[in-house]
Amino acid sequence: MEFETLSLSEETGILHVRLNRPEKRNAINRQILLDLERCFSEVATGDSVGVVILSGEGKAFSAGTDLNELGGSSAVEGQGIRQLVRKAQKAYSAIENLEKAVIALIHGYAMGAGMEMVLACDLRIASEEAVFTIPEVDLGLVPDLGGSQRLPRIVGLARAKELILTGKTISAMEAERIGLVNKVVPLEELEKIGREWAEEIMSNEPVAVGLAKKNIDMSFGQSVADGLELAGMAQSFLLTGDDFRRRIEAKIAQRNRSKQTA
Repeated sequence: MEFETLSLSEETGILHVRLNRPEKRNAINRQILLDLERCFSEVATGDSVGVVILSGEGKAFSAGTDLNELGGSSAVEGQGIRQLVRKAQKAYSAIENLEKAVIALIHGYAMGAGMEMVLACDLRIASEEAVFTIPEVDLGLVPDLGGSQRLPRIVGLARAKELILTGKTISAMEAERIGLVNKVVPLEELEKIGREWAEEIMSNEPVAVGLAKKNIDMSFGQSVADGLELAGMAQSFLLTGDDFRRRIEAKIAQRNRSKQTA
């Protein structure tokens, strides 16, 4: 499947999705949003895909919203703008709702809509020189692609307000310190570490990984009691499945062999 603004490749269960507008610093336009939604709704859901790695071609992950398109949107009336925003939000929700792990590899910078995109991913690995900013208020706007919803869940309410209300830029090391990214690595090791994490995830049962992800995400909007009930429902499905039995039998057999050779 071909995409106008994305480049895709697949290797041993890892689907590499790269934003491919390097001449525009991977600025987010309508086409990239359409391509992302179709990619994560159709390609990434395929049985051959175990983990998705999302990154950007060229010098940076993404410079944020394409300002040329944003300027054109100002001519649209209120209800029309809300419809455009909802369509844009669907692309990021497709990333978040995929029942597989999505790892973002961030180099250069993740600005505005680019930063909001990585917030929709499950894990974030940044190169040492990467910087992050969510500067919508400087344009007289608010983050509308999940920044106000996902960022507080990741870094906490006070940190999210600090970043959004000031529009400040932070380094990769600061992003790691506040929990915005999981790990910071040298640029030359970024893809290698991403593959290693993907392979570690794929060593686990894929259905369990998908349901664990959904359970974590959905629990943010529930009481502890409802979240526990949801976990129990998922567990009742997994415990009666063939994959669980097969893995338990393999682990028992491996432990017995270890005892015999000890």
